Amino acid sequence: MATPSHCFRTLVTAVALVSVIAGCSTTPDNSQQRDILALMHFAENAVEEGYYEAAGNAYKQLALISPLETRANFQMKAVTMLLKGNYIAQAHRALQTISTDHLISTTQQLDFNLLAARIALAESNPAHALELLQQAPSPLTHHKQRALYHMLRAQAYSRAGNLIAAVREYIQRESYLVAPIDAPPIPTAEIEDNQLLIWQSLMMLSEPMLQQLRIDPPPASLSGWLELALLANSTQHTTPISALTLTNTLTTWHLDYPDIQVSENILASINALQSSRLVRPEKIALLLPMSGHFASAATIIRDGFFAAYFNEKNNHTASSIRLYDTAAKGRTANEQYQQAIDDGAEFIVGPLNKVDVESLIAAGDAAIPTLMLNYSSHPELMADNLFQFGLAPEDEARQLAERAWLDGHNQALAIVPEGEWGARILQAFNDSWGALNGSVAEQQSYASSKNDFSGPLRNLLNIDESQRRKKELQRLLGTPLKFEPRRRQDADFVFMVAFPRQARLIKPQLKFHYAGDLPVYATSHLYSGHADREANRDLDQITFCDIPWVLKRNRKENSLNQHIQQLWPEESRQYTRFYALGIDAYHLIPKIKHMATFRYERHNGETGSLSLDDTNRIFRQLPWARFKRGIARPL
Repeated sequence: MATPSHCFRTLVTAVALVSVIAGCSTTPDNSQQRDILALMHFAENAVEEGYYEAAGNAYKQLALISPLETRANFQMKAVTMLLKGNYIAQAHRALQTISTDHLISTTQQLDFNLLAARIALAESNPAHALELLQQAPSPLTHHKQRALYHMLRAQAYSRAGNLIAAVREYIQRESYLVAPIDAPPIPTAEIEDNQLLIWQSLMMLSEPMLQQLRIDPPPASLSGWLELALLANSTQHTTPISALTLTNTLTTWHLDYPDIQVSENILASINALQSSRLVRPEKIALLLPMSGHFASAATIIRDGFFAAYFNEKNNHTASSIRLYDTAAKGRTANEQYQQAIDDGAEFIVGPLNKVDVESLIAAGDAAIPTLMLNYSSHPELMADNLFQFGLAPEDEARQLAERAWLDGHNQALAIVPEGEWGARILQAFNDSWGALNGSVAEQQSYASSKNDFSGPLRNLLNIDESQRRKKELQRLLGTPLKFEPRRRQDADFVFMVAFPRQARLIKPQLKFHYAGDLPVYATSHLYSGHADREANRDLDQITFCDIPWVLKRNRKENSLNQHIQQLWPEESRQYTRFYALGIDAYHLIPKIKHMATFRYERHNGETGSLSLDDTNRIFRQLPWARFKRGIARPL
């Protein structure tokens, strides 16, 4: 594989050749044409090697020497390559060089708008993307362009929070995923993926909203999907119906909406939800370390678990719950686990300690479903019936990398606390960022106990190098120089891991060291979880992810959160996220086997949108927020 520097040198050589050609003649002879073809060959090779910036620059050079009628095609190809490499700012500038007067066909005009909309989405401006995509493509437009048009509109609506409009666009998109007769068939998987997007969007809507939106009679596709979502919703939250009744209901639905060829996976999921609704454990064991080092966290998790239990308990579905202390002297967690089974437990929640989790996994497949409240240090280790769930900071680091990438960033600076914990989060970020082809220009760690983080920040921003160059110039010139230190210019955002005290110090010190304009992305650890406008003013403009329980804690509709704040005011301020873990652990009990069968299914919980991966680890998709005037405001 060619190195980036080699690619750059090759590009410079090719560009130089083309410049000579362009200056000599407007009608290239055979040798000149060969040089142009060589530049095109270079661009194609750069794409294959993953050097999208080099490929984009090559296409820009080709546009400069091409006839007017083909220039826009090369320019748009340049924008496409830059977008593929996530060079959003460069793609935006390249798009601005395209004269719309030179777009000689409706296809070119649509391509231009599609590229502009992609840039708008990358710049977190869904409203502008929708403005660009107001005019529907003509009926003669190629099906791939029409499918992309509806996909971009769906993404824009989804990011703007209009889920039902996004569903409408996904439904329209599906009709263009079927290839014409004379074209190779589109894999069924593409249609199934589109239906999964429809389904996941609908599952985020409440039952009253689904009812309210179902206004068009059959066979309207949107009403059909809404009715199916209502059916799935009812299988989870109402009195169970018989399998025969469900079969008859689905048969009627098929007759009412014959044009919806819904995925068999979604139909199987609805049937499985109904079945699992009938099988609820009567005896649940809760294994927690109620004494020792983890007792405080265990107590909060226990209280959250029982709060969820009593919040939904009724005479028909009540289970008995027995608590086992895994830190009790004389008995290991594995022995307590076996004791719970001997006592007749049908479902076990716990243990909490990572060591106990790994010991349980090492013992092999479990006899009954078990939701452990931590993760093994070895992601590849798993066992049947053992599911791992917790508040892993690595989840946040991975999502932060994805968010920064979607926001159009390429070059990261990273600052994390010293020690194994910070190193673990940094590694998760680096792995995800590298998989996205992002680069880390510099990374530094800091001592959490200090108040002055100038040393690590100066190293992070390369301030000392700037001052060294100034001293060297003064020595060479033999005269004092007026000088303002300058930070490095090869990074476009900062990845920060910090708790509230450290974050409130690091952000102003970044500004002091000439990096106040760099966007900062942080994990949830910087937020205490309760509003403190004055204390959090120094966190303004920081983007971070956190659990719904925290970001929605002051909303009236979250009565359980408010109830817990009233019962345990001090604990709910200090350990609020552990309450959410206990609540979700309880709610996952009847759903975990269903999620294991249908891995794409999600549970919208208090700790995030939860799904189960192939190694039986629960993954949390988190919402985002940004500080403004000292208040964390959801995005």
